[in-house]
This record gives sequence, C-alpha cells and structure tokens, in this order.
Amino acid sequence: MRIAIVGLSIEVMLSSPIQTGKELLQEYSAQEMRDGDLWMVRGMLARLAESAALEAVPLYWVTALPGGAMTGNAYGAVKSRTLQLLEENGPFDGVLVANHGALEVEGLGVDADTDFICAIRDLVGPDIPLGVALDLHGDMTPELLSAATVFSVLRTAPHRDDRETGYRAADQLITVLEKGLKPKKVAVSVPMLVPGETAITTQEPGGELYGSLPGFDRVPGMMEANILVGFAWNDRPWTSLTAFAVAEDDAAVAREQAIALARSVWRKHTEFIPKMETSGIAEGLKLAVETAEAPVFVSDSGDNTTAGAAGDLTTVLQAALDMPSSPDIVVAGITAPQTVERLLSAGVGAEVEIVLGSEHLSRPRTHRTVKAVVEASGEWLELGGFQPYRSKEAAWAKVRIGSVVATFHAQPIGVTTPGHFAAMGIDPQNHKVYVVKLGYLHPQLEDVAARHILLLSDGTSQLDMTKLEWKQLPRPTWPLDRDFEWSPEQALYGDTA
Repeated sequence: MRIAIVGLSIEVMLSSPIQTGKELLQEYSAQEMRDGDLWMVRGMLARLAESAALEAVPLYWVTALPGGAMTGNAYGAVKSRTLQLLEENGPFDGVLVANHGALEVEGLGVDADTDFICAIRDLVGPDIPLGVALDLHGDMTPELLSAATVFSVLRTAPHRDDRETGYRAADQLITVLEKGLKPKKVAVSVPMLVPGETAITTQEPGGELYGSLPGFDRVPGMMEANILVGFAWNDRPWTSLTAFAVAEDDAAVAREQAIALARSVWRKHTEFIPKMETSGIAEGLKLAVETAEAPVFVSDSGDNTTAGAAGDLTTVLQAALDMPSSPDIVVAGITAPQTVERLLSAGVGAEVEIVLGSEHLSRPRTHRTVKAVVEASGEWLELGGFQPYRSKEAAWAKVRIGSVVATFHAQPIGVTTPGHFAAMGIDPQNHKVYVVKLGYLHPQLEDVAARHILLLSDGTSQLDMTKLEWKQLPRPTWPLDRDFEWSPEQALYGDTA
C-alpha cells in the first residue's frame, strides 16, 4: 500500500502586521522530507517504516515561523503544488497530512486548514482515508472534521511529542486500511478562549486534561480523543476550544466520549489562567536581576513571535535601559529591518545612533535615541539543524547599549533554543537575564533556565483577552463573558445522527 505525506503547517495571528509571503516559507521536497528530521513528518515515516507492506511516499511539506496572514499568492502556489504532486504520483491507498490548525489566508474567507484538506479530499475522492496531524493550538470546523478520516493532535505544551503525534496519525491510518474501517467522528465546540500560556501541560488543568486522553483512547471501539485549545487571538467564527473523538465504526461511542471530554474541560474552564510566575515589565526585570538564580529567562509575552506577533516592540528593551544599575541583560529577537541595515553598514566595532521604537508596527511608536556599539552582525544567521525552524535566518546585528546586549533582525525570528544565542556569539547560560519574545519557554530553553518569569506585556499576543477587539467570535465565550450556562449537547457536530 502506498501512503502519501504532504502538509502546510503555519500558525497565523491575524493581527500581526507582517504577512507570511512566499519569501518566509520553508519548503521541503520529497528527498528533504526523507533525509530531514521534520516536525510530525518524522513520526509518520517511522510508523510507515515498520511495515514492509507499506510504501511511504513523502511529496511536499511547507512550514514557516508563526506570523501574519499567509498571502493569497503564497497559499495558492503551495496548494496547487500539493495537489499537482498528489495527482502526478498517485494513486495512493492513503494520505497523511501534517498541518497546524491555525492557518489563515488573506481574502480566503474560510478556515484555511479546512480549505487545504478539503481540496485534498476532493482530489483523492471519498474513499481514500486521510490521516491529519495537528498542533493543539489549532481550530476545528465541521467541514474539516468531515474531510479527514482520523486525527492526532499534540498532547504536550511546550511541545515535546511531535514525533509521537505523527506516529499516531500514521498508525490510525494503517488500522483503517487493514481493518476496512469507516471511522465515526464527533466534536464539541467549547466556548472558551485559551491562550497557549494558560494551557501548558506541565501545570494544571492542562496536565490533567491532556493526561486523561489515553484513557479515552482505551475505551472499547475508540480510536483517539483529542483537545484542540484553539488559536485564541484570532477573531473568527470557528475560534474555540474543541473536544473531539474518533471511534472505529460506532457514532454512539464517539458521541459519548466527545461529550464526556468536553464536560471534563468545561468543569475546569475557570482554571485556564497563567500558572507560571508572572509580572509587569519593570517589576519582572527587577526581580530577574536581583534573584540569586541564574540564568533567568524572561518572556515578552505580548510580542511573542512563536504565536505570530511581529517581534517589533522595544518596550522591554527600553525598560531594561531604564534600570538604575548596570544589569547583565540580553534582549533577543527584535524585528527592525531598517535598524539592521544601518548597523550592518556601520560594521562591527562602530558606535551607531539608533532610534528605538521607530519601527514599531504592532503598537504605537515610542521614539528613544540611544548609542549602540555593534558587536557582531551578518547578512544571515546560520543556525544548523534546529528543525522545524529555518537553518538560516535573515540579516541580524548584536549591539551593546550600556550594559545591555540586544539583537535586531531583518525578519521575525523565534529565539527558542540555546543554539540561537550561540549563533550570535552569545553564551546561552552565562548572562544573568535573557529576554525572549515568547510566552512559555520552548523545551531547550526550559531545560537550561534556572527560573522563568513571564511578563504580562502589551502587544498583539497579550494574554488579557478582554483587551482585544472581537466582532466575529461567537458569544457568549469565556472569559469575555461569565456566569453563563452551557452544555456539550448544544454544541455537537459530526456523526451525531
């Protein structure tokens, strides 16, 4: 049996001012998919390799750092290429799709993951099973639920289980093929906005809820149950938490388990609040500098590039410069292409007058002129194999402003590993404080941080949902609305007849 592997995995924040165009895409060919250690794809390949009767046919996989809406031209090109390759290399007995679940495309008007997977379904026909792997920060729609055959969703945040998730998606697809199953799927849309920082699985209630999923999977007749917390910052009709279940062939089993899972989530809906250490900007920086622990990683959560924010704000850098002493602080990952161009032209060792805040796009400009000494720079940032991130990032410069080190970048960047710091000539552990444009820390930084403080900073990815504008979101939705009654039975869709 021949199984194709394709996918378009991009997390989009609609309020980000920097669109995701073709120049920001990371495109992987069939051979690169085989040779690489790619997100979710690696798990799919591992499972398919276990059976001599299966032929894995990786074709084309595309990803990008989270950002603003994908341009129509970029999406059209990727979609067309995917469908062309499926048609030219078919027929297939099954198709595996490694997507995210929070893709948005300018002018499309519908959920883009749904559009992409429905296009694959239309191409291969109604009888070829599709296995879809998703990030837990994605959304679900009735059309997407109907188009795919089986689903697997990440169960850890910070994400440590992409390989396992891809493996499970492939394993379910194989089960469908070997047993001739026609799985039944039921979903419940739970009216909640859940930013990722309130649903990390190393703390409650995320840990308990995601930890309960294997128990649902073991129910006789079940294939897999999952929770999509949704992409909370996008004002879309389909934005919500989704609890859903896929059963082998019995819709009643899927319905019962989806309702039970949704009820368990809703019972804890008021507990979805940040449980890590949080602080305001000035207070958090002071605490980080004065604590005996080191290194301390501080998240600028309102400008979180791994949620899709532009990374353009210098608010935290300016606050660091206002501290009365000479703090040992590194502020990494500021998007400022014009500043980078000036610093590159000046060269290493030069002292350059730059204006912090002059390139703010996602919040008002707050001009502040400073003198910066260029310590390192490059036309690109060579990273190595930090998949699924690019191995080569855009132009950058590291400067020293007083005692504070800052890095500026021509394009948004997710500084998510010690390797990112090392590539810029910054020891990732010997400074006292590191400011990163993240929410929760990604695994490799989490592993080296002695302490983590999340700043409740303003920005497009800020965590107070009540401060954002909502026009399309179904209401009532918690926490915008409170003290309303809700039951799973009123929000069912799928094989509910």
